[in-house]
Amino acid sequence: MSAIFLKFRGLCIAATLALAGGSLALSLTGREAAAQQAGPVILTVTGDVSKPNRGGFDPGVDKFFEHNAVEFREGTGFDYLSLEKLDMIKVRADFPKGGDEHEYEGPSIASVLEAAGADGDTVTAMALDGYAVEVPVSYLVRNGAILALKRDGHPMAIGGFGPTQIVFPRAERDDLKEMNDDYWIWSVFHMKVQ
Repeated sequence: MSAIFLKFRGLCIAATLALAGGSLALSLTGREAAAQQAGPVILTVTGDVSKPNRGGFDPGVDKFFEHNAVEFREGTGFDYLSLEKLDMIKVRADFPKGGDEHEYEGPSIASVLEAAGADGDTVTAMALDGYAVEVPVSYLVRNGAILALKRDGHPMAIGGFGPTQIVFPRAERDDLKEMNDDYWIWSVFHMKVQ
C-alpha cells in the first residue's frame, strides 16, 4: 500500500472516531508522543507497562476515558499503522460461534503486549460501549489470540466490530472448535494489564 493511501486511511479513521463521539485524544503530557504517530490512537494499553509513550489520564482532555471511568498513570498508545507494523497474522474464524467463517488479520496479542512492555497476568479489554472482560494473558497467548484490525481484507470500522477485536483462530485449530464467544470482545479501544 502506498504511504498516501495509508495516511488517507488514518485520516478516515480519525474522522470516524470524531463522528462516533469518542474522544481518544492524548493527554497534555502525551502530546509529544502523538507527534510521532501517523494517525489517531485507536488502542491504549495501561497498567503494568514499561514502554509508555503517553502520560497519565487527564480529565480535561481524556473525555472518552473519563466517560468509561478509566484512569491511569501512563500508557502506551497505538495508532493503526503502529499496530500494522507488528507481526500481522491472518486467521480464519467463525464469529459469532457457528456463524459464517471470516478471515481476520492483525497482530498477535502477545506482540501488542510486548510492544507496550506489558508485565502482568491478566488483561481487561474494554469496548467502546464500556463492556469489559478480564482475560488471563496465558489464555490469550496459548490460544493464538490476535487483535484483529481487518475482517475479510477490510479495516474494521467503528459501528461494526472496530476499531479492533480480539479473535482466536477457531476455524484452524481443533482444540478451539468448541470455544464460546466470551473473550471475543469487539470495538476494543483499551486494555489494562495487571
